[in-house]
Amino acid sequence: MAKDPVVITLTLDQRKLIRRTTGKNIAKLGVEPVETGSGWLCPAGGKRFWLLKHADPESYRTARRNQKPHIDPQRANFRLRIGKSRIHRLGVFAEEPIQARRNVIEYVGEVVNPVECYRRAKDTKATYAYRLSKFWSLDGSIGGSGAEYINHSCNPNLRWLRVGDRVLCQSIRPISAGEELTLDYHFRNEGPKVRCLCGSPKCRGTINVAWKDRSKARAMFGATKNHG
Repeated sequence: MAKDPVVITLTLDQRKLIRRTTGKNIAKLGVEPVETGSGWLCPAGGKRFWLLKHADPESYRTARRNQKPHIDPQRANFRLRIGKSRIHRLGVFAEEPIQARRNVIEYVGEVVNPVECYRRAKDTKATYAYRLSKFWSLDGSIGGSGAEYINHSCNPNLRWLRVGDRVLCQSIRPISAGEELTLDYHFRNEGPKVRCLCGSPKCRGTINVAWKDRSKARAMFGATKNHG
C-alpha cells in the first residue's frame, strides 16, 4: 500500500525560485515515496531543490498544446509582441525603442534533465531548450516568457546573458520600434548542419558555429526551432 504524501509548504524565496525557473506559481509540494512513480525531492545545494518526476509524454504534449504564443509582461522590460517573421514562422518584435545594453526579456521555462530534453526534441518538430549546464536545460515551450520565439540571426541585436540562475536577453545596440529581435543560437558545429535564413550580409550560411566561436560567445543554447 502506498504511503500518504508529505506536503511541504514553500517559503517565499523558494516559491520565487521555482516561479523564475519554471514559470509556475507553486505554494506547496507533495513528496511521495518513489515506488508510487510520482517522483522525489532532490536537493540542489543551499536552500534550492527540484522535484524530479518520471517522464509523462502525454501531459507534456497537452501542456504544450495549451500554451499559446504570448509575451509575459512580468519577464519583459519593454513592450514586445509576437508576430509573423520574415526569418522563420513567428518572431518577437519591439513595440518601442530599446536602448543598447538593456535587459529586454528573461528566458524561462520548465527545467528538464538531458534525457527528458532529448526525448522532447525527438518527438516534436520545434523545440525551445536552452542548455543551463550538463545536467539541466530550460524548456521554453512550457512556462515560457515569449523569448523562446526570438529567431536566430548571424548578426543579432540581442545577446545571451547569464546572471546567476537567470538567463536574460540583452540588447547589443539600439533597437527601433517595429524591429524584429534576434539572437545567435550558436548551434554546435559537430552536430547536424542547420541552414540559416537570417538574410544578413554577415550570414555564415548555417546556424552552427565552431566550438571556439561558441566559447567566445559564452553561449550555451542547445536546441530551438526547427529551421528545416
